[in-house]
Amino acid sequence: MKTFNPWLRALCALLLLSGAAGCKVEFPNDVPYTCDADADCGGDGYLCAALPNDGAKYCCLPEEAERCNNVDDDCDGAVDELDTPCYTGPAGTGGVGLCKTGQSVCDRNSAIVCINQVLPRTETCNGKDDDCDNSIDEDFDLQTDPGHCGRCDVVCTSLQSCVKGECVRRTELDCGNGVDDNNDGPADCADRDDCDNQACGEGCVCRNGRRTEANCGAGGDEDGDGFTDCADRDDCDNKSCGTGCACVNGRKEETECSNQTAQSTPIDDDGDGSANCLDSDCDGLSCGAGKICRVNACVEGDCTNGVDDDGKNGIDCADTVSCTGEACGQGCTCGGGNRTETDCADGLSNDGDPEIDCADLADCDGQVCGTGCVCGSGIKKETICNDRVDNDNNNGADCADSADCPQGTSCTRNNGTAGTCQANKTCG
Repeated sequence: MKTFNPWLRALCALLLLSGAAGCKVEFPNDVPYTCDADADCGGDGYLCAALPNDGAKYCCLPEEAERCNNVDDDCDGAVDELDTPCYTGPAGTGGVGLCKTGQSVCDRNSAIVCINQVLPRTETCNGKDDDCDNSIDEDFDLQTDPGHCGRCDVVCTSLQSCVKGECVRRTELDCGNGVDDNNDGPADCADRDDCDNQACGEGCVCRNGRRTEANCGAGGDEDGDGFTDCADRDDCDNKSCGTGCACVNGRKEETECSNQTAQSTPIDDDGDGSANCLDSDCDGLSCGAGKICRVNACVEGDCTNGVDDDGKNGIDCADTVSCTGEACGQGCTCGGGNRTETDCADGLSNDGDPEIDCADLADCDGQVCGTGCVCGSGIKKETICNDRVDNDNNNGADCADSADCPQGTSCTRNNGTAGTCQANKTCG
């Protein structure tokens, strides 16, 4: 093999001329050796690789993957080239709409960066899925938006409105000045052709020919009807009155039951003096992951997740304070600190014990196990003996099941008339 350092060859020649017995030079590991083919590199996995830009060939031991270190680690003649695709956008958006993956490259600081990727951006009206959510121009109403009327590239003038996808001249230019601007008779909100859904002042919108409250938490009577915020039921019922607050039946109600300040002080969103679970508005609402407000306290709200969500009284059904009587899964209810079977006809051990349905004596004895069926002594029992159905799937239907429908039990004959079960297990 040949090294790029000519002084080594000179050293060997000098030793030969001086008569040294058996010239042998140990080449250091950090010196590159030139080669013409892989065979020149002595095996052991070494390859004859070319330096970038058709440079000289040298012996190279490939590593598993290229790294950002200004070295041709994989011996392919290129330095710091990374073949790994990359994408740093939200999960589920790569390859959707305009979003696409990029290429991992090394920067000048030997760090890996992702180039040429396209990430989600704010949806614009352009016939494309800019935010990569599988919907196109979903934030724009082409029927009423004067900035995109009928098509994304059509903008109505300040004197026009967008009506059914067409720009039409607005005659009533100010719907809150008390003036009939176009002299057509009605003024402001009463001029429905021009002012419906248009602003009639700060916090006021024209709807159905009248002024309506548009901001139900600002503290003012914006539409001038004598009622403020939530008290203006016609306009504000079931509308937001601010963060964590909604108007319900003419009053503010707390809807956010776990928010607090940076100093961990609960926030009284509806301003009634009580915050979060201490506000009766929050009863039954979530107060955090797996938790719910009950009786002015934030308690265990998920009795199935195997977590002591409220950090007290135990996990799931073991928390008798929070979970007694609450569902612990399909066909399962918490009772006495344990899971109990409540569906005795689905063929499942809903409470997780080895007994299923009627075999679960503790939970299902005496309980219904289906139409015309009740659990008794660990088995299904027929309770309807005149419907010609084997309700317990055992011993036959009606009189044929002499254990459950003994002689003398009311039954229905084949001709539809009433009869009684006979000793021979028929209806006579």
